Amino acid sequence: MKLGGHRLVRRSIFLAAACLLALVLTACTGKGGGYLPPQSPTFTGQASFGFTFSCEKGDLKIQLDYTDKGRSPLGSTFGVHGIVDVVDPVLESATCIDENPPPESELGNQLIFLGRYRVTSGAPAKLRTCPQTETPTSPLCRFEVTVRDNDEDFAPSPGDYFSIKLSTFAATSCNSYPPALECSELPAASVVYTRAGFLAGGNITVK
Repeated sequence: MKLGGHRLVRRSIFLAAACLLALVLTACTGKGGGYLPPQSPTFTGQASFGFTFSCEKGDLKIQLDYTDKGRSPLGSTFGVHGIVDVVDPVLESATCIDENPPPESELGNQLIFLGRYRVTSGAPAKLRTCPQTETPTSPLCRFEVTVRDNDEDFAPSPGDYFSIKLSTFAATSCNSYPPALECSELPAASVVYTRAGFLAGGNITVK
């Protein structure tokens, strides 16, 4: 999993999914919610989201809810719910601790995280290969989210940034160490939905 603490840790540093890193990260948290405006002609409706992220004191948590309320490359409105990868508790504790702050970046307060998702509403044809229920041999498909707290305050801000990628890729190897490359970089050919932009309402906080 790729994540940033107070600042973005560059993609080249990340080698792992679900907070499994080659180097130890500082504690970091992110939370927020809001919506992206319609982006004609590709996206005819708003896209609303809410997320919480924390990686500290040996405990990794992720919750994501996202709904596209108009027509998109996937068709009509749909919603997904995202969760953290299944991680060995020992490896999780080794990475989510309060030491070794990450390097600074000129990009501001940004957080990139990956996980698994299931469709909660709608029935996009391109996502029908993704399981609704996970089993040891049938993992959920994977997502990537990027959030950026551009103003670094706690007030509603249309200047904050949100991006989401949904893929049809699923892997059983993302709870191993070292993790497979595809656990930290979605295979490009598997990405069937991408939407990004500055918030028209809401707020994102990364610290």
